[in-house]
Amino acid sequence: MAAGSVQLVLVCAPAVSADQVNTVDQQVCPAVAGQSFHLQQQQAYVLAPESAGYIDSIAQPFDYTAAAGFWGLAFTSIITLWLVSHGSGAIVNFLRRS
Repeated sequence: MAAGSVQLVLVCAPAVSADQVNTVDQQVCPAVAGQSFHLQQQQAYVLAPESAGYIDSIAQPFDYTAAAGFWGLAFTSIITLWLVSHGSGAIVNFLRRS
């Protein structure tokens, strides 16, 4: 199921010169601080309302506490495996030399 669809939308884009602006542009996109705008057609991916909850749930900020927990578990596991293998190697070398 698609989360949205590609549609054409109208945006107010800054006008390079006042010659580009017509009366419809002035009515829909009023000038701000002397900057004129004109209507421009643009292709955009518009989300469907029923998929907004799903998109919002996966767009959460990064959880540093959970990441620190995973990193700590992985680091502890690697150090434990290294110590066990180092100890096993020491026992094997002791048995080999005796």
